[in-house]
Amino acid sequence: MKIFAHGILLILVLILADVALAADSESTKSRTIVWQGTVQIKKSYTVHKGKILEIRPGSRILFSKGTSLVVKGTLKAVGLKSEEIVFTSAKKGTTASWHEIMLDSAGDSVMEHCTIENATWGVHSHDTNLSLTACTIRNSEVGLRFRSGPLTISKCRFTGNKIGLRSYQGIAQIAESDFTDNEIGIFVREKGSGLDITRSNLFNNSNYNIRIGDFNNEDVKASGNWWGTENPSATICDARNEPDIGLVLFEPFSNERIPWQ
Repeated sequence: MKIFAHGILLILVLILADVALAADSESTKSRTIVWQGTVQIKKSYTVHKGKILEIRPGSRILFSKGTSLVVKGTLKAVGLKSEEIVFTSAKKGTTASWHEIMLDSAGDSVMEHCTIENATWGVHSHDTNLSLTACTIRNSEVGLRFRSGPLTISKCRFTGNKIGLRSYQGIAQIAESDFTDNEIGIFVREKGSGLDITRSNLFNNSNYNIRIGDFNNEDVKASGNWWGTENPSATICDARNEPDIGLVLFEPFSNERIPWQ
């Protein structure tokens, strides 16, 4: 009986060891890689094309200094309201304690009920169809940085970042989300006509709720939002402040906070 018990214990230890080492290499030949529990990212990890990384509810992904998760395949990080998936720094977190989650021409990817914190670029997406729902992105240099897309962002919170969301030639539907307590809520670098921001709350960002960049000469659709003030233009930097850049089309706007939570 003792030998049997020791055998079971050894199997459990090996299973746990496999989880701890999951981020070191793609040892499995399976198309789907599964992470669950606590996963240490001690060096940057790449999900190659043709592979799917599935992260189970309640998992904690802990990044060492300077490391990234690079997804060229597909990311499915679907948590639950009671079991969020957390992407954070391995040690006590401050801004830029780790680098980024990079989706580079990835397959259709999903992040739901996730918290991403203490990064340089929290989520960095290029040419990827990405859906973010009920996620919190906080305490990073840039919470979400993306080019092209398309992105669908719903019921998300961007807070405590230098820039909450940064769009470059971006295509995105943004609804029922909060951008608050960042330095800049949303920064539109170039070609902002692909953005549609609605039914969201943009308020208490110390510099601007939305900042239009010097190279963006297109208008940004942003009607139906709450700006924390009766004068939204005072919280926006666009063609009203600087000639030859685009306008933020904020009218009509809500006179009270959007209760999306």
